[in-house]
This record gives sequence, structure tokens and C-alpha cells, in this order.
Amino acid sequence: MGTASNTLEIQGIPQHVKSWSAAGLPRFVPAVLDRWRRNCGELPRRFVMVLCPQVEINAIGGLPDRVRELTSPRWRLQQFTGCHKPYLVLIHAGEDAERWRREVQGLLSWSEGYRVDITQDATRLQFIDAVEERE
Repeated sequence: MGTASNTLEIQGIPQHVKSWSAAGLPRFVPAVLDRWRRNCGELPRRFVMVLCPQVEINAIGGLPDRVRELTSPRWRLQQFTGCHKPYLVLIHAGEDAERWRREVQGLLSWSEGYRVDITQDATRLQFIDAVEERE
């Protein structure tokens, strides 16, 4: 898919999640997607994305083995916020994307999940779920 504009639309995010969401930080998601394109090529037009603070992953001793099994290293990216906090960004496309997101996100505290749709006019994130404490 061609490049999306800098317009980012986030839909359906609850107020209590908005208060700690990385997706809502200015230029965070566009920076992730731009970096992805530079390093890996074009993204699919539609995919699922999970964001998780690296500090939460470190607190449990690293990325859970099951998350490693479910995600290709090619679809994992670490990105810093504007205030220098590292986030792990996981991307998955395909028919099993929702099942994948549910399982991965259940293993990651303070994670947020979105359906992403990239068009010529905008990048649209549809909030799916947030997990504050992992199972």
C-alpha cells in the first residue's frame, strides 16, 4: 500500500485507556509505520497491532516464550516514545489476526490492541482491547 498521510484517527478508545495509551502520543504510530516501511518495505493495508511498554516486558523477565512462538521477529519492532520510553510493537496480518491478538495481548500487561487500516487519506486505528494486568 502507498504511504498514508500524517493523519491518524483513533476510534473507540475508552477514556481510561486514553490516559495511558501510547497510540495517542503525537507522532508515535506514524513514526512506527514510517520506520517499518524504511526497514521492511510496505505494510499490508489492514492488520492488527499490539503496543506494550518494554518496562512491562522486562518486569516479567523478557518477552514470554509463547509470544515469541506466535510472532515473527520480522513483525516485532521496538520504538521509543517522544519521552524516550521504549515500546514493543507487534504486527500481524491474516485471517487469524484476532485470535493472535487475543492470545498475545493476554500475556502482556499494559498492552493495547488495534485494528489498523491504512488508506491514502489516513491511518485509522480501531481500538479493540487493553490489558492492564496479564492473565
